[in-house]
Amino acid sequence: MRQQQFILRGRDIMLDYLVFAVLWIILSLLGEYAAYIAGSHFYYFVASTQGEDGQRAAQFILYVAVPIFMFIVLMLIFSWLRFRNWRQEPGNSKIQTKFNKIYVSVWIAVSLFVNLFLFIHPTASAQQEYFNDGIEANKSSDTLEVDIVARQWEWFYSYPQYGISQAVDDNGNDILVLPKGRAVKFVLRSYDPRHTYNNQVDVIHSFWIPAFGIKTDVIPGETRYEYITPTEITSTDANPMARVQCAEVCGPGHPFMETPMKVVSADDFAKWIQKEKKLQGS
Repeated sequence: MRQQQFILRGRDIMLDYLVFAVLWIILSLLGEYAAYIAGSHFYYFVASTQGEDGQRAAQFILYVAVPIFMFIVLMLIFSWLRFRNWRQEPGNSKIQTKFNKIYVSVWIAVSLFVNLFLFIHPTASAQQEYFNDGIEANKSSDTLEVDIVARQWEWFYSYPQYGISQAVDDNGNDILVLPKGRAVKFVLRSYDPRHTYNNQVDVIHSFWIPAFGIKTDVIPGETRYEYITPTEITSTDANPMARVQCAEVCGPGHPFMETPMKVVSADDFAKWIQKEKKLQGS
């Protein structure tokens, strides 16, 4: 009698495993399809190769997370439906398993593997790819260098290769203009250029162009670098994601510490450079 009950219980368990596995596979496939549709637009607007790299990395993590998420949610719902005492019978369920050493061991091992794997790719691999972008930009003679100074609460842009000390628009307001398809090296500093330099004068800012998908803290007393290759002709007027914004709370003027930017063709950039030189009398 006990052997027959054991066989019946084993069949019930195997059936539970089978039903759960089939449901998990179906839900995971549906979730992966939804992730594919949503992941192609993971970022609101992307206008740089580095932003595209970030979008692919985020999409990859989403693909990995979908079956894990489906497994956890399905396990909670399945356990509640399958093992609930619907008839309010006294005592423990005959098919209930309170603890399973194999399940716990496998869960810990898989969790450790997934975390280590995501640390290696895309985290470490993407970081290495970004370092390689910087190495290539420093090697190339065509790389555009833009010096950027942050202060409470303003951005200053200069183009030392062209003798432009402060880029401004027709109204005298600061503006950042970049050519499409050309590697850019941002040299970032935080201090007040209108006064005698003191690394205690200003605070930490963060240089962020949402459309480029990357940001870099700008710290007083340090010179930092960011490398970008714009891929889309755009402007702040055309898309609000194409703007320079401080992403580090730096005081009461922080929300307004932003400037417009433009990404233009190589020909239009050359024309803009000549116009800036005339404005500065050089």
